[in-house]
Amino acid sequence: MRIGIYTDGLEECVIDGEVSIANGGVGVYIYNLIKHIQLVDSVNEYVLIGRGRCALDIYRSGNGRIRTISFPSIRVISFVLRTLDLEVRRAANTQGLDLVHYPNQFGGAFLPRIVPRVVTLHDLTPLLFPRFHRARTVIGYRLLIGRALARADHVIVDSNATLADVIRHGFAGEGRVTAIPLGADTRFRPGIRTDEFSRRYDLPPRFILSVGVLEPRKNHALLYEAIRRMHEQGERIGLVVVGRDGWRWKDPLENPAFAHLRPWVRICRNASDADLPEFYNRAEALAYPSFYEGFGLPIVEAMACGTPTVVSQVSSLPEVGGNASLLADPHDASDFAAKLMQLIRDAKLRDRLVAAGLDQARKLSWRRTAERTIAIYEKVISESRAHSTPNRAG
Repeated sequence: MRIGIYTDGLEECVIDGEVSIANGGVGVYIYNLIKHIQLVDSVNEYVLIGRGRCALDIYRSGNGRIRTISFPSIRVISFVLRTLDLEVRRAANTQGLDLVHYPNQFGGAFLPRIVPRVVTLHDLTPLLFPRFHRARTVIGYRLLIGRALARADHVIVDSNATLADVIRHGFAGEGRVTAIPLGADTRFRPGIRTDEFSRRYDLPPRFILSVGVLEPRKNHALLYEAIRRMHEQGERIGLVVVGRDGWRWKDPLENPAFAHLRPWVRICRNASDADLPEFYNRAEALAYPSFYEGFGLPIVEAMACGTPTVVSQVSSLPEVGGNASLLADPHDASDFAAKLMQLIRDAKLRDRLVAAGLDQARKLSWRRTAERTIAIYEKVISESRAHSTPNRAG
């Protein structure tokens, strides 16, 4: 089979001379899916349909089964080409693709039906929580998602929670949507501590970590209030937030109520992706107070590093954390503060959560994500070929 994967949602940046993933969970998903497909699939051929430099290592494969097509990255023109599926249509025609995978939310609304397609829908937040997104994003969802998902041969989602959302909103029936959880790369593991890290980052000696794009949906402001309450109870601990600037981010330290926390708070906007495992390893806990997530990758990454987690009790987060996370109300800073205090002060609870987290992380691997995704490709192509074969009995 020859399969095309549209990598439009994978953004690149250069940090300390190294090419890294520039965006959040979607970029990490696309990168790791392709990386592990290359490792587990020795039969099929893949065409990566990208834009711009395409400098990440996944675009260069020595096994001869990976080919890359790159289109110019010009904002207005790219938007039109992407929306109308013109780039993918051209690749499908010139490369003889048996299937196209859109791994960035949804796509294929205008791709000819003769080309089988799989789409990965990570979440429905622009529809469920439009206040957390730009108006153009919300409008784009409302205009295109129904058509794109209706024309998809199969829909992949990251969690059972999102699967339920998709079915409830009538975007796909149960037989046409599959939940395939994400994973943590093997570089996320316990015991990572280096002197170089300490020299690069001026961090509090003890800190709560939060990882995610700096935007209102991630609910970082609640953690500032939680840390303030923990200080009032004698727990002098810092807060470290790792994430790039997102939409409508306003630093809570600008609020006079949190001004006294300034020595205790660090926002690491340009942290190297290679340093992320050590951030997890040095943290007392990961706090993830998001209002809604299709999955929540930092939870798995933290658990794989042996770091206990306190997460919101909403959407997919209890599913991802399993019995290894303490759950808290994302609207209640006192609840998050109490759960974090409990975790820090109760050694037996902490040990239990660390052990359960390592076990949960082992169940969630990118290799398994790739294997199950390839199985969907094979199923869709097989069904497409069966439908296109003339009925000999007739």
